[in-house]
Amino acid sequence: MGAGCFFSALAMALMCGAWAAEYLHEEVQVYVVQDGSPDKQFDLLVDGDEVLYMDFNLKKEVPRIPEFQGLVMRAGEAGISAQVAILKQNFNVCKNLSHGSLEPKVAPQTAMYPEEPVEWGRPNTLICAADGFFPPRISMKWKRNGVSVTEGINTTEYYMKNDYSFQRFTYLSFVPSPGDMYSCHVEHEALGNPSTVFWEPEVPEEGSGPGTVICALGLSLGIISAVVGVVLLIKERQRLQAQQQGI
Repeated sequence: MGAGCFFSALAMALMCGAWAAEYLHEEVQVYVVQDGSPDKQFDLLVDGDEVLYMDFNLKKEVPRIPEFQGLVMRAGEAGISAQVAILKQNFNVCKNLSHGSLEPKVAPQTAMYPEEPVEWGRPNTLICAADGFFPPRISMKWKRNGVSVTEGINTTEYYMKNDYSFQRFTYLSFVPSPGDMYSCHVEHEALGNPSTVFWEPEVPEEGSGPGTVICALGLSLGIISAVVGVVLLIKERQRLQAQQQGI
């Protein structure tokens, strides 16, 4: 997908060079302005990982990685908002020049998986991922056994990829229990119908331990003893029959 002038969405990445620690890191500032919700977004990426984003309601930076707690942008929210205002002006000019040309629409690929190996009764996190979609407007909702879930959910910002498509993740805290069924419902304008992925907890059977080996050994010995007993019984019957015929 090219980075052209899109009618209702415009994504822009600004390269800010590299900074040195023990080795070089690539730092990228990503601004997104578009019609619809969200109408603006700012992220700071380091080596492709989001380290913080701007919460425009709280007017402060929110770290995604604990090690970057306390990291702030130069000029803060005011500077970011000023840059967003410039981009929105350019965006409006771009829309006028496009004469209503339709923007590309790419449907998301959706997957769901647990964060940790599943154990009954042990708290875990389900991850629903939507990948490779455009424009960055998407709805992701959770259900448990067909009933909507609204608590224990954390949804990320939109992550821009190198091809200008986007990713988004939503997390659900849950406790695995037999018989439960979870589903993630994704709505995007490139989809003809909402996309739904399902997940049911399955706990792998316990591995073979000493108890399992002893039980299997006992069962084998029991089978062998039964076979030996049957053989001896047959031989004893044959001996008795031979004696009777001799008489």
